[in-house]
Amino acid sequence: MEHTVLETLRCCSICNGTAFRHVHSVRDHTVSGETFDVVDCTSCGARFTNPRPDPQSIGAYYSSPDYISHSNASKSLQDRLYQFARHWALRNKHAVLAKHRINGRVLDIGCGTGEFLGYLKSRGYLVQGVEPDLGAREQAIANHALDVVPNLDSIPSNEQLQVVTMWHVLEHVPDSRKTLKKVYSILADRGVLLIAVPDHESWDAQHYGADWAAYDVPRHLNHFRQADLKRLLDEHGFVIMEIRRMWMDAPYIAMLSERYRGKSTLLALLVGLLLGAWSNLKALVDRRPTSSTLYIAQKQEP
Repeated sequence: MEHTVLETLRCCSICNGTAFRHVHSVRDHTVSGETFDVVDCTSCGARFTNPRPDPQSIGAYYSSPDYISHSNASKSLQDRLYQFARHWALRNKHAVLAKHRINGRVLDIGCGTGEFLGYLKSRGYLVQGVEPDLGAREQAIANHALDVVPNLDSIPSNEQLQVVTMWHVLEHVPDSRKTLKKVYSILADRGVLLIAVPDHESWDAQHYGADWAAYDVPRHLNHFRQADLKRLLDEHGFVIMEIRRMWMDAPYIAMLSERYRGKSTLLALLVGLLLGAWSNLKALVDRRPTSSTLYIAQKQEP
């Protein structure tokens, strides 16, 4: 990572505030071993990585066999657990989507190796993907015969899609406002947007602090709360129809966090399952968010 160029944000991407408070110094456990600062905007409370790699440097932080959403690996116990959870999640994602749209054109932004789109395609949806990573994009095209483009700007603004999905993608996006503005333009009237993001107000996030695996710096540029997503969606012409807890994320994130704290794979698995279940119980009893949250919103014409 010798040639990394960092950019420092001078204003908040949510409210344009210019004063920040340092929260954590978080280590990149996946690729570089470097440490990055996570800060809060003192005006609105939005949290983000600052400074962060510039657009020309960020790609190097995804170049790792440990980044499974791009590699589709299944070698280690951690990989196999991820694969098991993903196969279960495919059916769950489809069930959530089918509740709102049983057919139509679907764009998955950040589609990775294309498993979700392949699943939808087999059930009659017309599908397309966006995936910046060349290796993952090539796998999606080869394995599932998908139409996948490298960036959102490649999608014509006059598209009329019924559904856009962003499964753990918005936290990677440098400019959330620009992305949501584009999504609004390509969705048909009453089109549905699904966004899943980690939530740093969950019990497991607060328990692990700087070791919380879902900070995943510097790949995660933004670290959201429900208040942030509600504000962004409202500002960009979307009405939230449903907010769902994502119960499967906490055990996996807790397991990774325990590994970051130095535990063996087996011990991390056992402790992660226990603390992940506790985090979910706290979410249920205390009405707090789970480790990740799913937002289902609908486009409203101005």
